[in-house]
Amino acid sequence: MRIPFLRTISGRLIVAFVVLIVTFGGVSLYSVINMSKLARQIRLIRTAYVPLALKAKELHERQDSLREFLDDIPGEASVTRVDARIRSHRATRARYLREAIEISDALTDVPAGHRKAVAEIRRFLDDFEQAVGGQDALYNALLADPPVDVVAPGDPVTRASAVAALERLKQSEVRLRSKMWHFWRWQRRIVEETALHLEESETYVRKLTVVLGGLAALLGVLIAIWATLTLRPLRRLQVAARRIAAGDYASRIDEDGPDEVADLAREFNVMGRAVESREQDLVRSERLAAVGTMAASITHEVRNPLSSIGLNTELLEEELADVPGEKGTEARALCRAIQTEVERLTAITEEYLSFARLPKPKLHPHDVNSIVENLVDFEREQLTLRDVEIETHLAVALPRVDIDDQQIRQALLNLLRNAADALSEIGGGKVSVSTRLAAGGDRVQIIVADDGPGMAADMVAKVFDPFFSTKDGGTGLGLALTLQIVSEHGGRIDVESTPGHGARFVVTL
Repeated sequence: MRIPFLRTISGRLIVAFVVLIVTFGGVSLYSVINMSKLARQIRLIRTAYVPLALKAKELHERQDSLREFLDDIPGEASVTRVDARIRSHRATRARYLREAIEISDALTDVPAGHRKAVAEIRRFLDDFEQAVGGQDALYNALLADPPVDVVAPGDPVTRASAVAALERLKQSEVRLRSKMWHFWRWQRRIVEETALHLEESETYVRKLTVVLGGLAALLGVLIAIWATLTLRPLRRLQVAARRIAAGDYASRIDEDGPDEVADLAREFNVMGRAVESREQDLVRSERLAAVGTMAASITHEVRNPLSSIGLNTELLEEELADVPGEKGTEARALCRAIQTEVERLTAITEEYLSFARLPKPKLHPHDVNSIVENLVDFEREQLTLRDVEIETHLAVALPRVDIDDQQIRQALLNLLRNAADALSEIGGGKVSVSTRLAAGGDRVQIIVADDGPGMAADMVAKVFDPFFSTKDGGTGLGLALTLQIVSEHGGRIDVESTPGHGARFVVTL
């Protein structure tokens, strides 16, 4: 019996991935649980056993030093030195003991296997602290009149009591030293045994995890093979996705095949068109807005000084009209040169200003063929003088398009002159202007193509960028203005070009 849910691609994928996720999730959960247990033991060693072992070693050393000093008291030079040394030894021992107790008090969350050892450690430290506290009376008696050989006894009874206390303290400190030595060895042994247990546990967990991971990986491979066989109809979607990921946004997928594949192909095509359009529009609109603002600001700052320079140059030339001889001629020629440059800069600022203050198009129905014919006739003579041949191929019965005829004329003029400039670099060539009805019948296209040197792919990507130009003295605003005009009309402009095979601009309205 076939399960209906598994008859669809999506159902099979869901089942496959659920099995895969559960398998890998189980392996991961097992690994996490065991690693958590190991981590708790490692933390116990790091925060408790190792510090306690080190502290026990310090206590043992301090205990040994105190015991040795008690043996050396008769040979000391003064009572004051004995008092200071004993107090120092005892204070240090008390501090070490307090720190060890604090470490044991912090052990509130320990693995079950270590709770007994932790309790025994705390009992030992409490007993040791109690034993140390029980020595207070003996040390008080000793310090009342320490039996230093070079110092006479102050009171025979007090000195005798101090001597007795010293003997008892020696015996007591020896016992405490022995206890602390055993405690230190015990802590060191706990650290070594726990570390060994950790190594064994880590080896076991690693081997078991590798085995379980291998089984899960094998299951994943089997599921991947099954999914690959199931997804064979989606191969063309994969290939198309790679083309789009590589930058071929115009790539589209045939919308046929099984229902799921066909639906996915349609959605994929819609997504590709939307991403392509939105990305290009966003980047270009932001770039054009920024450049427009900058161009308007620069133009505003430059126009007035240029006007003043031009006017003062004309006045200066008039003043120099009466200057005779070669100097007057040179001065007037210099003024004319300045005036020429001022006029050139004024033309550039006007171009910047037109780019920055392009008005909203006033849309009215127009015949695209008529606009193209009039523009070609107007430019033909200029192009002929530059050894550029121009031809037209106009589609018949094109529908009228809502456009601003003057702005579209300006955009096409920029394309024509751009093509002519490219052909002039190689001594001439041919420009073709054609119109046609785009696929679907709701758009009109104007194609301006030339057989010039063409452009490399990196130049094609930048050709509409403001201020990008390959011509000496070019402002780089012609094609940017063309793009702005076409975009304001709700259309689009595409360029196709390869080195040595010309360029082809397609305006879709």
